Amino acid sequence: MGAISVNRLAGLSLIFGPTIAFVFFLIEPGGLFIDSAPVSDAVGSVTAKGANAALTNVTNIGIILGLSLILSGLYALMRNVTLQGNGKALVQMGFFMMFVGLTGWILSGGVDFILADAETSDQISGSIPVYYAGSALVYAGGIALGFGGFIFALGLSTRDDHNRIVALLAALVSLAIMVFFAIAILHNDGRDTFISLARSFYVLLVIWFGYLGFGLMRRPDPLLWQ
Repeated sequence: MGAISVNRLAGLSLIFGPTIAFVFFLIEPGGLFIDSAPVSDAVGSVTAKGANAALTNVTNIGIILGLSLILSGLYALMRNVTLQGNGKALVQMGFFMMFVGLTGWILSGGVDFILADAETSDQISGSIPVYYAGSALVYAGGIALGFGGFIFALGLSTRDDHNRIVALLAALVSLAIMVFFAIAILHNDGRDTFISLARSFYVLLVIWFGYLGFGLMRRPDPLLWQ
């Protein structure tokens, strides 16, 4: 097998990783389409996951793999930027913040493997603290991912090889995600609404990641990597 371009593989990761994670997120039990339950409804969410245990496990495996691919692609993009040109400090800082955020979401997917085992009423009741722990990882991850994306996009906006307008729009979207998660934490009564808003804005990040992936695929590997 011939050598595989680092940038090409990383670009494919940024295209398919977000798409895979998003598709599985849509069909995750307790989410948007299957036995939907509000985030604040712990009993309803755990019941949905336990009643569809196999699907819960499969979708979270897909989500974890998709988010991991995003990290792989973002790391390669960050390394491209830090080798030469403007935006090194911001992009590097933004990447590590997004790494923390996406890792939190990956760990929350692991928590769902435990929730999928809750079938009886006693098991569901006993799993409520586990659900809240997983939710805490989602909230913390959302804040870190949003702020990291904001910093990362600002760094890209300073470079000649990236579209400044697209990067600034991505920065605004990322900042909005962080703000929505923060408000959801601080405002219990409106938590479901603001989490839904954050999720809807995440769709725009999926598009942005894909856009970055296509651009990365067209870049030759730096001489240092060849």
